[in-house]
Amino acid sequence: MREIGVGIAGMGFMARMHSRALSRIPNTRVVAAWSKFPHEHERFREFTRKLGLEVSRYYVDLNQFLEDPEIDAVICAIPWKFIYPIAREIIQNGKPVLLECPPGATPAEIDKLNRLARARGAPVMPGHCYRFAPCFRKVKELISKLGRPELVSFRELVPAASLARQWAPDSWIWKKEHGGPLPTMTVFAMDLARWLAESEASTLYASLSLSRLKSLRILGYATTITIRFKNGTVWNSEFTNLVNEARGSLMNLEVMSERYVTRVTSPEHVELFTEKKREWMLELERPERWGHQDQDLHFINDVVSKGKPPAVTLKDAEKAFRLSLAALRSARQNRPVRL
Repeated sequence: MREIGVGIAGMGFMARMHSRALSRIPNTRVVAAWSKFPHEHERFREFTRKLGLEVSRYYVDLNQFLEDPEIDAVICAIPWKFIYPIAREIIQNGKPVLLECPPGATPAEIDKLNRLARARGAPVMPGHCYRFAPCFRKVKELISKLGRPELVSFRELVPAASLARQWAPDSWIWKKEHGGPLPTMTVFAMDLARWLAESEASTLYASLSLSRLKSLRILGYATTITIRFKNGTVWNSEFTNLVNEARGSLMNLEVMSERYVTRVTSPEHVELFTEKKREWMLELERPERWGHQDQDLHFINDVVSKGKPPAVTLKDAEKAFRLSLAALRSARQNRPVRL
């Protein structure tokens, strides 16, 4: 396979995640990066050099970046509040692009990008990495063999101090009028819910508490989201950053039916309970744990090199974002939302 040149738009947290994954994919080279903020260039250069990547060119002009002849594909790692105009220009250019999620500030923006991509014939893949995480893929495999689950329970606990290092206190993500970080922190699980249930949501109920954490100058959040899917599966999830940093991040999943229980107790550990217990220990490194490496590998090898359709679409991303926004609406109105 010929070498694929990748350009990265944005130089923040998710750009670093993708750089780490790309550094492990054969025949792939990050040739250029773009940010309209020049001060970000040197920090990103230092980070990528530690990974053994030598990014040749840095741009502040988006058009010049997109015209770079060595860029075969783009990873757009821009936050959802700002991604739409940049994603629109990339799609208009026609190069294959992986868009971080949500890939728009509203479902209507995502729909516009989808229609533009179809008109331009541009391959576009949203970055819903959980579908590619080895632990969740194993659960999906077990569900396909054992049957539809009755109840799925998902928990994601991320210490506030960890998020404060990712987003500064004056960042847009901590604004209450946006729902704080709720859309950002829940949208990936909403896509996972649809994917595992293999159904569309019919009703959703959410509860949300937001509080000001004075020591960190950010918002604390605690939310539960319950979804009933049209096929009868019930999904219940909990998200919070009100957890001590010494405890560290925690994410687990439990899938239950009368016939079986399967659960993810860590990214490396999957259990299955039927007549007897089985378990799988997965040997994973950081880019593999939550699917970033396998996601980028699929994008490079299948979508870019072979012209195959992406495993996840902009329509999937739009539906997941609608669920996150419905959770915010349900919590504010203190009532279930019909979907």
